[in-house]
Amino acid sequence: MNWLVRITASLLLLVFSSALMAEEVEVTLPSGNVIAYTRYPASGNDLLLWFASERGLGKAESHAALELSEKGVEVWLFDLASALFLPQTPSSLDGIQAGDMQRLLERASSTGARLCVYAPSRAAVPVLRGLAGRPDINARVLLMHPNFYSRVDALDGADYLSFGSLKSVDVLVLQPRRSAATPWVDNQVEALRKTGANTALKMLERLREGFWVREDATDYEVNQGRNLAEHMLNWMKGTP
Repeated sequence: MNWLVRITASLLLLVFSSALMAEEVEVTLPSGNVIAYTRYPASGNDLLLWFASERGLGKAESHAALELSEKGVEVWLFDLASALFLPQTPSSLDGIQAGDMQRLLERASSTGARLCVYAPSRAAVPVLRGLAGRPDINARVLLMHPNFYSRVDALDGADYLSFGSLKSVDVLVLQPRRSAATPWVDNQVEALRKTGANTALKMLERLREGFWVREDATDYEVNQGRNLAEHMLNWMKGTP
């Protein structure tokens, strides 16, 4: 029973530490909407804007944000769909105005910290729209299995949304190998490069999309999900 007591105590300590360190922040956007996000403060000079996918946040993401803050990376954790009472569908994030996203990015940029933005799936769309035509906002962008398709056809391939100039943006596309979208990822990368973005690709072997929250996750995916904070640090630094 001692091991059970120790595990329970560790979990309670993690929850308590998270509640103690995190704070809720509200921002009024140009559209008039008021959005709340969770801020995990840190003592370092790195700031990570972490946007959830259209499906919302998972526990692994909140735990990773806490771990990152303990390692010196401040994290602002956003769940746009929940904060704006949007349905959990990919198209819901398409309606977020570029000006609203720019306000969030400007707020982060004004801190003077080294800025990184993480966006999985369709969250890539509002992030890229907010960065387009804004060379004054310097950020490294991590796109996890991004979805910015305007049309997908199994035979003809995919077409992509237009964002305008992304010349000042450094993008790393993170693509799980075991994904139906893998055959199109090179075209996605090329579409980003055509906008002027400095774009690189990293394939994530033996993983599927949303591996950190999948109910049917393999043992390997569970382990990689537990190490999400460490992976994020490496991706932010551009190391393998």
